Amino acid sequence: MFSIMDGIMSIEEIYHAQNPWWEQKTWERGIERKTYLDRMLELHGRKQVGVIVGGRRAGKTTILRQLIGRLLDAGTQPASVVYLQLDHPQLVSMTALEHLREVRGMFRHPRERELHLFLDEVQDSPDWERQVKAMVDGESVKVVCTGSTSALLGMQGGLLTGRQIALTVHPLSFGEFLQFRGKRPALSESYLLEGLADDYLQTGGYPEQVLSPSDDYLRALVDDILARDILRRIPLRRPAVLHDLLRHLAACVGSRVSFNKIGKILGTDPDTIKDYVGHMASAFLVGLLEKWTPSHAERVYAQKKVYLLDTGIKRFLTGEGDLGAKAESAVFIQLLREGREAGYFVHDQKEVDFVVGGPEAPTAIEVKYEPRFDWQDGRLGGLKAFLRRHPGTRRAIVLTRGAEATLRENKTAVAAVPLWKFLLEGAGAFL
Repeated sequence: MFSIMDGIMSIEEIYHAQNPWWEQKTWERGIERKTYLDRMLELHGRKQVGVIVGGRRAGKTTILRQLIGRLLDAGTQPASVVYLQLDHPQLVSMTALEHLREVRGMFRHPRERELHLFLDEVQDSPDWERQVKAMVDGESVKVVCTGSTSALLGMQGGLLTGRQIALTVHPLSFGEFLQFRGKRPALSESYLLEGLADDYLQTGGYPEQVLSPSDDYLRALVDDILARDILRRIPLRRPAVLHDLLRHLAACVGSRVSFNKIGKILGTDPDTIKDYVGHMASAFLVGLLEKWTPSHAERVYAQKKVYLLDTGIKRFLTGEGDLGAKAESAVFIQLLREGREAGYFVHDQKEVDFVVGGPEAPTAIEVKYEPRFDWQDGRLGGLKAFLRRHPGTRRAIVLTRGAEATLRENKTAVAAVPLWKFLLEGAGAFL
């Protein structure tokens, strides 16, 4: 098992390279994303399997290695912490249980010794869910898995249902973006945040892109996601359509999309377009927003709005203009990051970008990424129409580039809030 042939590393050498703490070597931990790391530490104290999902290169592996660092700092024995990068070409042919046996054999671990097992890109491991279930049922292990597709949570008949706790890692929030850039202004210099928010909208939140912006990086990232998280896993009838479809969706951000119309434009039937959009959503490239309505049937069958889950990828695909659409995307991503259910409102062609909450006391959010706020602006007609139809609305929020104001419209508190403040403080501070 551990022979070296023609310069190829042995399995034991790969294990040691991936686990430098076994030999008291230092390794790069990166910039801590405290929100995720604190949550992972909390989850790791439970019996269930931790499953971390999120887009490729969104930072899952870094968070995993930071969690390992915290465990070691707290006194966990290095030989009890095992990290396996399962998409490594020499590891993909072995099952997770076989890897566990090899590591136990290397260190002569008794079966009762508890190990902390971190399985990165677990979807590349054969029969991974059955293997992990066998581990937690028959071995003394705490398991954390990562994967780059949300379908990971429902594969193989849900064998881990009730045994797993999922955490989704998104690209950097605006606060994390400022942390990575080292540019968090003092409160007395909050005016600088307008320009930094513009920078965030154009750069996006992929950690490597934030630290070293490059269109070549984004091009490779998009190609990697389409190839590895969609095409390699799902046999598509017209794979060449994927790039054109993604570019079309990027140009339609914030608009209701018709799969029939897109199908005609791309020369593909609407069911194929719908399936491909679903695969992109599973790979964390896009997100779907349903219509806000109490009717379940209407939510299901009404047209969806599609947003890219990173504004930097939108800029790469459609250019630096259209900051308003990027701002709307950033709001969608923020609501998703906070786990807030939202929908869009439309009636007689008048729209509101986002509505949060039920029909009794909803909160309406309209994005108007401009430096000034004027309640008499005709472009706020959709918001005013919503307030007339739903007089129980508690709050209405207009997100601007820099303007702040408050007023009342009948019983509704209306607030103009700078986008940077909404993103920095979180939606909960204003809902």
